[in-house]
Amino acid sequence: MTQKQKIKDLEKQLKHAKENTYIYETNHLHCNDGEIHIGFGDIGENEKWLVWNVNSLFDDLPYIVSQVVKEQANMQKWKLQSLKESLKEIKQ
Repeated sequence: MTQKQKIKDLEKQLKHAKENTYIYETNHLHCNDGEIHIGFGDIGENEKWLVWNVNSLFDDLPYIVSQVVKEQANMQKWKLQSLKESLKEIKQ
């Protein structure tokens, strides 16, 4: 890969990163004036907020809850399998 191609690839990655926000955990939740305010990121200067209209959120809630429950079940299954494999290694 040439340096020009690498720069182009990095610019594409940067553009993608700027268009998306990953929220690992929240640190504030409150509602006001028909909106839910969700604080995330470093508390203080770097803290960011997601502000969501509650009517829109309410309409999407059934889908959100069903997907969260499915993903949580998948994660628990994966963690349980990892624990079983670790225990097998310990017993050997």
